[in-house]
Amino acid sequence: LETAWLALLTRGLHLDGLVDTVDGLGGGGTREQALLIMRDSRIGAFGAAALVVVMLLKSASLAALSTRGSWEIMVLAPCFSRFGISVLAPFSGYARPEGGLGKAFTGKKARWTLALSAPTAFCSGLALMGTEGLLGALAAALGGILAAAYFQRRLGGITGDVLGAHLEISETLFFLVGICWSR
Repeated sequence: LETAWLALLTRGLHLDGLVDTVDGLGGGGTREQALLIMRDSRIGAFGAAALVVVMLLKSASLAALSTRGSWEIMVLAPCFSRFGISVLAPFSGYARPEGGLGKAFTGKKARWTLALSAPTAFCSGLALMGTEGLLGALAAALGGILAAAYFQRRLGGITGDVLGAHLEISETLFFLVGICWSR
């Protein structure tokens, strides 16, 4: 139920980004091919597999966290994953020269989002989980920086789809790691 709620809150936008990005990375040998596949509205085998895996992992991890009463992790994982894209975006250029919907969220103009989200993520982490929460926020920042470097090399920057994919994958990873830390 929690997994469906997370998808409904964003109208599936981030899941669509996950599907398009994984299809592009899996099927496109060159930067241009990957970006072309990512623009295609049809779902491919790579994207379908990624969608199923992410939804199953989220559902299983949320069920485990809920059973353990680990509400802090259930609150912080979405917070940290969104903080991660706030780090990814300002350190990335837009991959498509012609622009697109995600262009407004990239580059130097996105730094104000980082300035607002960083204190929120670190303070929330500290307040809800202490040192472990700070480590979670730090991991989100590091993940955003590493993703920016990867996508710069692979696609020449990011797209809105990449932002959605990064959010979905990092949120799932935070839920899974949270199972290990839950008491």
